[in-house]
Amino acid sequence: MQLSHLPQGPMRTQPKGGRKLLSALQTTAKDDGYDGLGEYDPSEGISPQREVVVGDPQIRLKEKERSVTSILKELAAIQQQGPQKYCILGTRHCSYLHQQIIELLAYALVLSGNHVYTSGAGGTHAATIRGALRAERDDLLTVVLPQSMSRQTKESQELLKKVKDIVTMPQNDDMSLDVASRICNSYLLSQTDQLISFAFHESNTVIEATKEAKELDMLVTTLYLD
Repeated sequence: MQLSHLPQGPMRTQPKGGRKLLSALQTTAKDDGYDGLGEYDPSEGISPQREVVVGDPQIRLKEKERSVTSILKELAAIQQQGPQKYCILGTRHCSYLHQQIIELLAYALVLSGNHVYTSGAGGTHAATIRGALRAERDDLLTVVLPQSMSRQTKESQELLKKVKDIVTMPQNDDMSLDVASRICNSYLLSQTDQLISFAFHESNTVIEATKEAKELDMLVTTLYLD
């Protein structure tokens, strides 16, 4: 496992080539996020100002629903452009079924030559890491932690032992996890081409993340879990 620290401005990494997205992903499931992104500019100082607001997963907004099948078809079409750098962010509160879907998606992305970026914690990110590891391409998985490795849960640390490329942010140890997570996730967006998020309709911070990604001209795909 290789640990990298980001005391100042982060450096970009480049993805490597691979095979096309597996057709076996054409499955259906309920519509399917990680809290908190802030705006991050490596050339400026860090001065996060927003608060994390955890939404009520039971409340639905009147938005267009999208099935996993339609989204996977969209991702398959994108694959024709060649390997991409994907950022997968989402809620910690995922059902077992949703974690299986996320794991399968990460597995297929890495297996087809895409570079997957995600963060620590359980739920969406843990499922992403497990799926990417199954593809046995250590060079195509990067995990960025909002703080030092020692600040992660024991469960997360056990999983992270299997990851080769880990970037930590020990300079954020004195910050609250909410603020550190915003900085970490904004850095992840700055390193990638596309965002796939898993959220509840009232996950305000995840919806905020999608807005930030769109401002960066990234392709954004959101799967709702409620």
